[in-house]
Amino acid sequence: MEAPPAKRARSMKSPDDCITEAATLFSSAPLFVDSNFPEDEALHIQGIQWKRPKEICDSPCFIVDGATRMDVCQGNLSNCWFLSAVACLSLYPSLLEQVVPTGQDFEDGYNGKFKFQFWQYGHWVEVVVDDLLPTVQIQDNGRTQSNLLFMHSKDKAEFWSSLLEKAYAKLKGGYSTLQMGFAGEALEDMTGGVVQSCSTDGPVSELWNHLKNMLQKGALICCGNTQGEIETTNLMGILSHHMYSVTATKEVRTLHGSVCLLRIRNPWGYTEWIGPWRDGGLEWQTVTEPDQSENVILEDGEFWMAVEDFQGNFHFLEICHLGPQSLLQAGGAEKPWEYVTYEGRWVKGLTAGGSLPCTDYYWMNPQFSLTLLGNDTSTGAQPSCSFIVSVMQKHQRLRRTTHMRVACHIFQGGDSHAYLFQDLLRSSQPLLSVGPCDNHREVVLCSSLPPGHYTIIPSLEKESDEGEFLIRVLTEKESGSRSVVDPANCGAILAVSPTEDQCRSRFVQYADQDGRVNDVQLHKLLASLLSKFVPLLPDFTLEMCRSLIASLDITAVGALAWEQFDTLWKRITAGTRIFCTLHMTDRIHRDQLVPALQAAGLPVDDFLVRLAQVRYGDSEGFLSYPDFICCLLKLQSLTEKFQAADQTGSGSVTLNYRQWLLLAVYS
Repeated sequence: MEAPPAKRARSMKSPDDCITEAATLFSSAPLFVDSNFPEDEALHIQGIQWKRPKEICDSPCFIVDGATRMDVCQGNLSNCWFLSAVACLSLYPSLLEQVVPTGQDFEDGYNGKFKFQFWQYGHWVEVVVDDLLPTVQIQDNGRTQSNLLFMHSKDKAEFWSSLLEKAYAKLKGGYSTLQMGFAGEALEDMTGGVVQSCSTDGPVSELWNHLKNMLQKGALICCGNTQGEIETTNLMGILSHHMYSVTATKEVRTLHGSVCLLRIRNPWGYTEWIGPWRDGGLEWQTVTEPDQSENVILEDGEFWMAVEDFQGNFHFLEICHLGPQSLLQAGGAEKPWEYVTYEGRWVKGLTAGGSLPCTDYYWMNPQFSLTLLGNDTSTGAQPSCSFIVSVMQKHQRLRRTTHMRVACHIFQGGDSHAYLFQDLLRSSQPLLSVGPCDNHREVVLCSSLPPGHYTIIPSLEKESDEGEFLIRVLTEKESGSRSVVDPANCGAILAVSPTEDQCRSRFVQYADQDGRVNDVQLHKLLASLLSKFVPLLPDFTLEMCRSLIASLDITAVGALAWEQFDTLWKRITAGTRIFCTLHMTDRIHRDQLVPALQAAGLPVDDFLVRLAQVRYGDSEGFLSYPDFICCLLKLQSLTEKFQAADQTGSGSVTLNYRQWLLLAVYS
């Protein structure tokens, strides 16, 4: 028999022996296999073999001599939009490292697992993949070798770009979801930014000032030519249907006057502009100030050109205004934007009102207030505030659904933030509009308005269309619609929550012989629980307790059994946590109601906020803790009852007289 572990003899091993044994053990350990990676039609090609980099070449590396634009080569996917974004991001190492964390390789600690980060609808998420990559076999000088099927580097031993593409494919639902798209979508997913698509039309001076201003704010700017066959050059060396980057501006003084120049980069690293102000061009000899003629010859693929020539050769822009984390990662900017986000849903029959021509339903769309304060630093003849509003559809690629046509309109608002009902909208015209747009998951409004109060209305084309959205508002000055959060005041409020046994024990203590609590008993029960477990928050009044009972008492007996009270207490606890996360002192304002109700999973807009404020708020529009809980439970109850009655999902329900009375009088 084997000796007991405590008496087992231990052999003496040297440190080198231990290291060798550990290395042997590690080398025999199974490598990570990502069983969650989706397989789809893009992989239905005869002869595909999944191989790890160590099976493809002798000495694979994650990154060789830095991640550059030369590491981005297209494979057997129509996803040049993604490659253009990656090539653009590679020009900014600090931003790329945010997406492609360094310190990963195939040496010590290698286990077949690689991690990447992407921005998704307001949050950075980590995506983990294995390093199994799809390959095909080819014959080269009589030898069989494995070639990567999709994105790859020119250096056969470098794999960061291939693994990045695999991680992005996993995020979106598979390789086939990457077929066709726009570079702006990928730039957003890798920076958290807002991408504004626009043409280069208009006065040259306005184009110059706009590009200069955007670069000062730290924006990434891509440009393209839409004339001619794909990726063929025109007479001046500019490629058609190909994405370039605008990286700098410069105004130089010459013998013939001032010239406004733009520095452009081709991510391919070759094929440059051969017109005026090209590398080493004669125009540089006319510059009157020596320091302005520096960098006459730039790196391969980079060149200067006059803004007039830029407008004549490039027809559209994609400007990525960086998100807060990416701006910080990139070292900040001279004039960063103030940044506010909202989330919501279009729900048929509730918050889906269709496009502006749908006059009978348009008022049902979510509405959000926008308050512009002060003037821009770049003032003109009339006071104005620059801003950007983005409305993005969520999860469309992952759900493999086509992008519905999304639009955004901005109307004049009032100081009271009143909801714009049907009659008012019929007699009003939007001040600014964008969309509906085909094939884009997002519409962006970049403009300016005088200081004041406005209303943002996002919409889909049909009142039957449903979906989730994210709204981002960027303003030059702080926006009055910002939600105020003071986490310092939250820590002392929440105590340890009672266990279910503790709750049941207290319930039995106050319940009748039939095992129910009425409004008076509930009043005492909640006071007992709150005083012990949440002592810093005010109690519920007797009238509030009647309202809480009504939210769950579907048979109108005026009392709650244990199962109903258990549900009630769990909802109160969840609402308390939301309140303690968002409140400032002992009450919350209308601007905090949006994130509070969203955190509870309710579809929120200004209409709902206005109703809640009028019904449950005080004269200044604030809601106390008990008022907020009553409001939250009422909304949750009504939403659940409506959804239960709307079994077909039609967006409307039919009630008889008694059902109507139960909701209107009691619930």
